[in-house]
Amino acid sequence: MKFRLPFSIQPVRILIFALLAPLAAAAYEVQGDDANGKALFNANCASCHKLDKKLVGPALGDVTQRRSEEWLIAWIKDNAALRATGDADANAVFKEYNGLVMAAFPQLSDQDIKDILKYTRTGGGPAAGTATGGGGGVVTAPVEESKDYSPMVLGGLTLVLALLIALLVKVKNTLKVIKGEPETNLLEDATFWTRTIVRSQRFIVLATVVVSVFLLKELYYGLMSVGVSQQYQPEQPIAFSHKVHAGVNKVDCNYCHSSARVSKHSGIPSTNVCMNCHMYIDGSEIKTESGELKYAGERSPEIAKIYAAVGWNPDEGKYTPNYEQKPVRWVRIHNLPDLAYFNHAQHVTAGQIECQTCHGPIEEMEEVYQYSPLTMGWCIDCHRQTEVKTESNGYYAELHDKLKAKHGDGPITVEAIGGLECGKCHY
Repeated sequence: MKFRLPFSIQPVRILIFALLAPLAAAAYEVQGDDANGKALFNANCASCHKLDKKLVGPALGDVTQRRSEEWLIAWIKDNAALRATGDADANAVFKEYNGLVMAAFPQLSDQDIKDILKYTRTGGGPAAGTATGGGGGVVTAPVEESKDYSPMVLGGLTLVLALLIALLVKVKNTLKVIKGEPETNLLEDATFWTRTIVRSQRFIVLATVVVSVFLLKELYYGLMSVGVSQQYQPEQPIAFSHKVHAGVNKVDCNYCHSSARVSKHSGIPSTNVCMNCHMYIDGSEIKTESGELKYAGERSPEIAKIYAAVGWNPDEGKYTPNYEQKPVRWVRIHNLPDLAYFNHAQHVTAGQIECQTCHGPIEEMEEVYQYSPLTMGWCIDCHRQTEVKTESNGYYAELHDKLKAKHGDGPITVEAIGGLECGKCHY
């Protein structure tokens, strides 16, 4: 007699395969150089992808757990060609992102792509704060935050104290039994609690003082940090890379933010400024060994957003007639309170201050964030330390001799010419 299962085993096989498929995908080991992968990732991928969260495209921290190495190489080199073969996964990804076209990277070798995949697993190594799961796949990219164990320690000490009191009461009751005296019931013995409270008054006062000082300190630091938005890094409507523009291509900050030299505000560059270059460069080009640009594949989806905003038809090379342009809604990052007056031209033109002095290493930032605290104390410290550049500075041509006569040949700081007067910033 043969034993028959009361159900079909085929669905069970499908379920087991579905559960084990991700594990199988994560089992292979990527042979690559994560340092080179990081450089390639930042240059080619970072404008649309992050390791730990979705940007324009999906998070790539666990991409090697989801896709095979061969599939990823084919997808990255020319995803359009892979979709044309009828590959179900490729077309599913294309549909999931509403037909948003990913740029092709035929210039990358197989080893280059393996290096990038290695970096997505390691996140740059243990120093980057990544944790790896089975098969080395990256589970999380951010550095693990330090944990505050104070409540646990306090709870543990309280438990030890309670056990110690219980032990002492047990010893006391044992001695009373030996002497023939009645045992002490802590819940009914008012004398015990009275003596305990009286004896612990000094400790209570000391603990109250310590806790009060701690709370006042935290309150002070909390109030001092109100309005300080250092490290603020909002997500922008277009993944614009300052590293690519100001760093790799050496575009002068004042080319895009031209009003910083003549106005109070630095200004947000219009899309027409973007089109000065991107009328001819759509992100599909690569540089040859001779330095010339060569067409490499599909245009950048981020540059396509600029075209959509201004109505530019890149295939015909002209603007669409009667097109209703759509402004790019950039999110402001640096924002001083209304009570403070700041003039960019005074600092950039007259003071000849580099943009990086306030905005940090902007040429290294994929995504811009607020580098400096922009507090009153920070500004005052800068005015006390910064020397006025009078030599070869037309702004100070008439004042140069007067300043030298008043302050001598030594360095003249901004403080010395009234840089700490209240009315300078709070008019």
